[in-house]
Amino acid sequence: MIKGTYIFYDNGQEICRSENVITRFGKRFLTNFIAGNTSFRNKDIALGIGSASATELDTRLQFEFYKAPVSFGSIDIQWNEASSSYTYTVIYSAKIPASVTGLIKEIGLYPSGDSNKTFYSDQVLSSFEDQTEWTNLGASANISTSYSRIGPTTVYWSTTGNTSKEYKYSMPPRDMSGYSVNDSLALSIYQIDNYLNKVRVKFYSSDSDYYYIDLTPTSSIGYDIPSSLLTNLFTNKVGSPNLSLINQIGIETFPEAGQNTAVHFDGLRINDEDTYDVNYGIISRSVLSSAITKIAGRAVDIEYRLQLSW
Repeated sequence: MIKGTYIFYDNGQEICRSENVITRFGKRFLTNFIAGNTSFRNKDIALGIGSASATELDTRLQFEFYKAPVSFGSIDIQWNEASSSYTYTVIYSAKIPASVTGLIKEIGLYPSGDSNKTFYSDQVLSSFEDQTEWTNLGASANISTSYSRIGPTTVYWSTTGNTSKEYKYSMPPRDMSGYSVNDSLALSIYQIDNYLNKVRVKFYSSDSDYYYIDLTPTSSIGYDIPSSLLTNLFTNKVGSPNLSLINQIGIETFPEAGQNTAVHFDGLRINDEDTYDVNYGIISRSVLSSAITKIAGRAVDIEYRLQLSW
């Protein structure tokens, strides 16, 4: 039997422990490792904000925001009087630096060094930390320290009546042509009210040429991570956009008819769902029963204890 547990320490004191689910990939990977067919020298522990239940079919965290390299590996062998047997435990240790801030709700173990990692792999497109990067007709969006789960702040704006409102983020030209219809886009938000109809994310190659994708949030107040496959992006366009030369991202909020709405934006990421590497994938995933608020100025230590019962 294999049993995995993540343990968090603040200044040497345990603050949380959470049992994991070993994924289907993880079982295959560990079997290959024991057989000597793959290396497990380098490892990462990833942190995320997603709350979807962990299953053995998971291929990644729901919404990852930070990866910490495993810095140390050790073993612990203990005699269990009750069962008259030994327990054998592998311990992997990592540290979340003092500079990292966020709300830790999910955690996972990965092998390091994805051999298929490219410019079109998973990546965060924006963590909404600088409101001056998001503008509407020259005016910056609002910034808040409320409702943030990634970093210390969110960017937000209000939309009134039947009128949508869009803020844009300019960036150096980015090539997005290598993503496929099977990849996905995810947005971390906080809904202030029940009147948000949809969020439209746009990818511009010029001011009048863009692709867009509509994300439908839940109807309830609170945190949400609406997502969609990119097939819905590639089929929606205005003008003649060029995916190889995306230089602006726009986010447009649409209220319900006749209503006012306000939305806080916390993270936008693209997930590479269909590039498969037999030596890379999430080995285990755990969703914490109570989230950990990681504040700046204090490092947090993590142990992943993989217990083997023979």
